[in-house]
Amino acid sequence: MKKEYLILIALILSLSTYLLFHKDSKDNTTLPEIAQIDISKITGLIIDKKQVSIKFTKKEKKWMLTDKEFLADSSSVENMLDTLKTLKLSTLVSQKGDLKRYELDDEKYIRVKVLEGTKTIFEFTMGKTAPTFNHTFVMLTDNKDIYHANGSFRSYFDKTMDDFRDKKVLNFKEGSIKSFRIEKAGLSKTFISKEIKKEDKETLLTWSSEDGTSADKEKISSLLSSVSFLECEKYLDSPAKNDLKKENPLCKIRLENGSNIELTLFETDKEDIFKGISSMNENAFELSQFNGKEIVSNIEKLLGITKEKENIE
Repeated sequence: MKKEYLILIALILSLSTYLLFHKDSKDNTTLPEIAQIDISKITGLIIDKKQVSIKFTKKEKKWMLTDKEFLADSSSVENMLDTLKTLKLSTLVSQKGDLKRYELDDEKYIRVKVLEGTKTIFEFTMGKTAPTFNHTFVMLTDNKDIYHANGSFRSYFDKTMDDFRDKKVLNFKEGSIKSFRIEKAGLSKTFISKEIKKEDKETLLTWSSEDGTSADKEKISSLLSSVSFLECEKYLDSPAKNDLKKENPLCKIRLENGSNIELTLFETDKEDIFKGISSMNENAFELSQFNGKEIVSNIEKLLGITKEKENIE
């Protein structure tokens, strides 16, 4: 019995020694240091995925997409730049080259190149988010080892070009609008705002139609709110903006705040899905079902259009 205990103790000591040595070896692994990137000097980013390459170029203070120079969504670019600014390796994960396991293979990889002028100043490849959800598997250029990088950031880079585009098609302060005109189904109305100072010096904003009739302030606020910061669902490859102008519109809004702002919507073959053009965007677009229905509904309420009346007409 004593002999069995001695054998068991010897095994425990051997295992403890192995684990201690293994831990020390891992902890003593020297990780490559990533020099801090001065993001103010970055002039370009290239994101390569399987059969897809998306290029960002900084022009003055704006980021543009591809040679077509689509305006990029600023928050999406900021997320990528912040990731590059703080990128740091935390652990050596594998030296076996098992790329598929970590989604660093040709099917799933995302490669990022950072440019200063025409020079690539940094490059790395990312795989999937680690099970910790606090790390991402990465590889550095000319290094076959796989590491943990601090942070879960793959989603910032794993987007389509359309996802990266700035989707704003209207952007103005609701309180800046002095008057606006709406048109739909052969009907039109112009609404004009007026500020009235009360005895307590409080300023009251009122709305009336062009004939002086008092207008429903709540309905007007609902319409202006629905278009004051409007983003599209996606941009259209066709028809182009100029071609869409030739079609019969479903409805129009013309707003005045010192400059003229216009939004025109067109029906599609899908119910409650609308195409649109805006004076504040060079491209034709499609609105989400929610945004489109809300805008059209608000216009109909202000014009007094009901479904029954529209069907009769």
